[in-house]
Amino acid sequence: MEFYEAIARRRTVREFRADPVPEGTVRRVLEAGLRAPSNAHLKPWQFVLLRDGERRRRAVVEGLRARDMKDGAEIERFLEGFTDETLQEVYRRSLPKQLTMMLEAPELLVVCYTMKPLTECHTLFELNPLASVWMCVENIMLAMAAEGLYGCTYTPYDAAGLKTALGIPPGWEVAAVIPFGYPKTVPGPNDAEDLDRRLHVDAW
Repeated sequence: MEFYEAIARRRTVREFRADPVPEGTVRRVLEAGLRAPSNAHLKPWQFVLLRDGERRRRAVVEGLRARDMKDGAEIERFLEGFTDETLQEVYRRSLPKQLTMMLEAPELLVVCYTMKPLTECHTLFELNPLASVWMCVENIMLAMAAEGLYGCTYTPYDAAGLKTALGIPPGWEVAAVIPFGYPKTVPGPNDAEDLDRRLHVDAW
């Protein structure tokens, strides 16, 4: 697939067909992640694929404490803390599927990285490991689009239980949990962004 087409096709998807993803395809996607730029070329990243059904269930239900929020009134109470209407709409679509997407996706990927504790970071420069792991994640998402795969980047508010469930060593953090596979329905195109509203030349 031509590069710009892959960018245009990338979408967030939370509902998947049961079709398995070929092992070679999974490896190509992850290898694309490893080609991302990183701070000081260190690439302090590790991947965990959760394939065993019972282990996955324990990790996301008991460890991550993910759940589907189905009650409309409960969702609206949750949304009272957010004023941005676009963000509210995203949560209305995503909250009812937070657990289901992780249990039903053919693949569930946990992307890990290491950096010193946030409480010890005093400059933006010290956050470079966090920034670079998200370049890795973006490479993975674009590679998925090139393969006809889709997924969702779920960033845990608290990953302590997940780390315990998966035996992730001390000092390692979870950047994202990514359920992925072939979509039940391929989403339509996004509206094009207006670059001129965001572009400044020589000064703001």
